[in-house]
Amino acid sequence: MRAHALLREIIRNLTSGTSRLGALFFISTLALTVAVLSDVLTISRTVDDAIEYRGSGAAVMTLALPGRINGASCDALADTPNVLAAGAMRPEGKVTAGTLPGEPLDLYTTTPAFARVLGAEDGGSGVYVSTDVASNLGSTALPLTAGAPTPVRGTYPYPPDGRRAGFGWAVLSPTSASDGAFDECWVLSWPQRSDLRQLLLTSVTPAAAGAAASEQPIVSQLNTKYGLTFAGSTEYESRITRYAPYLAALVGFVLSAMAVWFRRVEIASNLHAGASRGTLYLQHLIESVAWSLPAVAAAWMAGFLTATITAPTELPSLALRSAEIALSFSVGTLTGTAFGFFRVREGRLGHYVKGR
Repeated sequence: MRAHALLREIIRNLTSGTSRLGALFFISTLALTVAVLSDVLTISRTVDDAIEYRGSGAAVMTLALPGRINGASCDALADTPNVLAAGAMRPEGKVTAGTLPGEPLDLYTTTPAFARVLGAEDGGSGVYVSTDVASNLGSTALPLTAGAPTPVRGTYPYPPDGRRAGFGWAVLSPTSASDGAFDECWVLSWPQRSDLRQLLLTSVTPAAAGAAASEQPIVSQLNTKYGLTFAGSTEYESRITRYAPYLAALVGFVLSAMAVWFRRVEIASNLHAGASRGTLYLQHLIESVAWSLPAVAAAWMAGFLTATITAPTELPSLALRSAEIALSFSVGTLTGTAFGFFRVREGRLGHYVKGR
């Protein structure tokens, strides 16, 4: 069969309804879209949980040992893999703002990198304050009673969501990491490290002569509300939708194999009339692509748009995951077409006609 004749035959089958283009496209699009969206939404929920966990301060671990924390060693932990920020601090009592003398602020001296652990951005020079302090006293300068207004270097969020109290109405005053000993070392690790306690202990300096032998460092979590470790990683690995590519491939295989098998009389008749098996196979392969490829594109686009809305930070990985599921359907479709076609035998034409 010549190429133009083959093309004309394919177009005739698609437009006349012989290939069941509309029904197969609708069923495959629906099934594939469900598979794609199920996994995208499941992963998006895990991403939301991770953002909530990290944003709550649950990913921050603290080590407390008054007068025994080396600021430089603590700051250096930020160079460790999976450690996003690290810094040391020591409390310095209270300070008073001239506009709210009845509401003294907690004052902490910190290493330069400490504010990053709390999510503050560096704005130059001055002190860091919580967003509550900034909204009540100003976000550019702090009107302390002792001396001239102090410039505000940056702000950090510290809502009352279960995290340790004492920093929601506070001032952080950065100093050199070598400016004396500190009382605590804080580390923000993401993804979480299992050896974070051991890392924190590297910031501890040896006890001075005559110090209490029973004094031990206390390692704790800034916010214990969401558990010591993020459970989303385990849930992600065990999610049932991780099998979505295999399900999509199976659906594609079954649909395409059935689509060919329903036309077994037509195929066997053409073979009996002398048509080339290779040409007939190419015809049915192209016809299966005609309904499966638009379904793949529609399902992938649905996954992409859903990821854009639900988890924009993970859009590239979710787009690839959607493509993986959709392309698995394509593989299943091509395999099913071959399986269904090569099961048809010219010698069983009479049997096919009787069983139709």
